[in-house]
Amino acid sequence: MTKHLLILGAGVDRTTGIDFPLANTLLADVTRYLDGPGKDVETALRDMLPGLRFNFNSMIARAVDKIATREPHEQKAMVQRVQDAIAHLGADQEGIRKHGELIIRLFNKLATIAEESQLDADTEALIREVFPKDADELIDSDSILDIHKLSLSDTFKTVLKRTLKLGLSSERHEVAAALGADMLNIETLLIEKFLGFYNDKPADIKNYLYIAWALWAYLVAKQKEVLEAHAETPLPFYGNVPDDLRAITLNYTAFLEQSLGTTKTIYFHGGLSDYVRMDTRDLLPVDDILNCDPAKFIRDVVTPNVDVSAEDIRQQRHVIPALVPPLRLKPILSHKYIELWSQASDWVKQAEHVVVVGYSFNNADEHFNDILRCHPGRRIDIVVPEATTQRFVERMEKVFGTATNQYSRIKVGDFSALKAKNIRLIAAKAGDINISELFKN
Repeated sequence: MTKHLLILGAGVDRTTGIDFPLANTLLADVTRYLDGPGKDVETALRDMLPGLRFNFNSMIARAVDKIATREPHEQKAMVQRVQDAIAHLGADQEGIRKHGELIIRLFNKLATIAEESQLDADTEALIREVFPKDADELIDSDSILDIHKLSLSDTFKTVLKRTLKLGLSSERHEVAAALGADMLNIETLLIEKFLGFYNDKPADIKNYLYIAWALWAYLVAKQKEVLEAHAETPLPFYGNVPDDLRAITLNYTAFLEQSLGTTKTIYFHGGLSDYVRMDTRDLLPVDDILNCDPAKFIRDVVTPNVDVSAEDIRQQRHVIPALVPPLRLKPILSHKYIELWSQASDWVKQAEHVVVVGYSFNNADEHFNDILRCHPGRRIDIVVPEATTQRFVERMEKVFGTATNQYSRIKVGDFSALKAKNIRLIAAKAGDINISELFKN
């Protein structure tokens, strides 16, 4: 068992039949849940957090106000995301295409202003010629215009707000989804609000409690829905995981533990079945998570242990879901995570063959990437749909130090793949791959 190690990322829970949303679309799903089947959760959270002003729709106005302060390369990335979204639209989606073209035109104008304001070499030389003694003092910026102090017109703001609100509606809108993936990313929001625990901001802490427990409730409800749908059949992907291996997951769902058992699984980023008392950092279990009623749990267990009435944060009490925020520097929610991450490192070290499925090695997971870097020499198979793309291969060079020109094209079963030394990059979805066959080969 110790020779074989399976590592799972978010792509696994995207498998057909499980269909969990990715982080960049999660906010819309949570919002719809709170407006619909999760109304009792919404009520319980607001009863627990009196005076809470936050709501997901109000996020849109704040996100739009920050657009002008974004760096030019960030604005260009948003334009590219919208361009990619409308590039594959059909002839019957001309209205959405025009909507995308409008967003692109507006952002390009903003980017042009930023680029044109850059201090060019000729202007700098002329300043130095006119003010030879004071030039270094005068040239204190790379730009003649401070774009961070610009304010958008009502026209631009209104177009963006209406577009983003479409992303929170029940119908799919490609342009709204492309913008929301960046501007309304719930993981970015969690990071921003979690810092309130470190810089003593009561409003941010209250907002974090609301957002984190709302996310937890949605994921618990979604998990229960998936399990009920497969009560009589094996769960997609997880039902085919062989039981003679260990596994580390970066997902929160209980599917892996249900398949392999507690002793063979590590939840690197925490999970839905635990919560943390922030003053003592104790990790506490959620009883019978598979049948948990989120609203009832928040009312009966969470609320009695939360008190945000005192102005002095030291006199407040907080419990939060054991979902580790996706920071590059991982916060220690509980001392047990120190032991958990050390154990994960030991499992990687002890493994001879590692199969990684549905994990894209994002920068936010550098802590986990470092564990793989520290234990070279293992046979590693990495299974993601984009595995053979240039961008992914370049990312692998940063993780494993294998130059992009060292990879050779091969086939693994019916799938295209790249191989360099002991690493294979296999272009496939989690639901299409046979884990047992990969370990046998």
